[in-house]
Amino acid sequence: MSAPVASSGVRLLHLSDLHCGRPFVGAHVDAALALAERGRWDAIILSGDVSQRARVAEFTAARAILDRLGAVAPLLVVPGNHDAAWWRAPFGLGDPARVHERYRAFITPDLEPVLRVPGVTVVGMNSAGGTAPHTLTWYPRDWRVKGGVTAAQLAVARARLAAAPPGDLRVLVLHHNVVRGRLSRRWGLARPEATLDALAAMAPDVVCGGHDHEERTELVVRPAGRFLVSCANTLSSRMRGRRPSSCNVIEADAGTVTVRAWVYNGGAFHPGPQAATLSRALRGADAVPAPLNPCAPAPILG
Repeated sequence: MSAPVASSGVRLLHLSDLHCGRPFVGAHVDAALALAERGRWDAIILSGDVSQRARVAEFTAARAILDRLGAVAPLLVVPGNHDAAWWRAPFGLGDPARVHERYRAFITPDLEPVLRVPGVTVVGMNSAGGTAPHTLTWYPRDWRVKGGVTAAQLAVARARLAAAPPGDLRVLVLHHNVVRGRLSRRWGLARPEATLDALAAMAPDVVCGGHDHEERTELVVRPAGRFLVSCANTLSSRMRGRRPSSCNVIEADAGTVTVRAWVYNGGAFHPGPQAATLSRALRGADAVPAPLNPCAPAPILG
């Protein structure tokens, strides 16, 4: 039997990386749908890679899954790198609107949606720009998979979070992992340290992502503030290190917010041991103590 779903407080279900196409695993998705449909959720978050190769058939299959999720609770989706047809505008050449043409047609026309429900503000960012200049590094292996966000995107997201009603749980969503993978040892974003500082300055409670195919729940502490990371594992067959599939559950009350990974076992998702908690009173720069060496950045805690 799965653990019972609580009936009070703010609760969000965080899924990622469906990969409709060859890596798709129906049993994992069916279990995620069952968890969604039997629970009480204020919102559901899907942090990208709904397709494998940005094909029409894949987006069509993903659309049917999203419709079921959206019938349960308000749903916010952002694109992942597999949803971006980067070859239609490589390295900024050509029409960049074509990169997400199919995603916009089948999933949502808004690449950076905002979801506001009572007690929760969720702000989406598009970190999957294909091979746009702001995603590039010196390593060719990164060019099709690395994510990035521009200063303009960060400014818009900051303003949207700042407009949240007082007391709202503030959640930022993008596809790429904002902390370095434990198994992959890879950052999801170009310019990761600067991006972490910019995200912390927005004072979110939680930053959601996926991409790395490894579940992560941890507290990030930066000079500008602190927040929880919710990095959901994939629902496909592409888990790292032979780990089971998993999704994340975010629960909050007026004092604390907790992110916990729910692990697939026996045909269902169950609460796992990996979790992280943030006191919401400690969100923001004023709550971050100065490091002993004032020239040293505050650490990422995991």
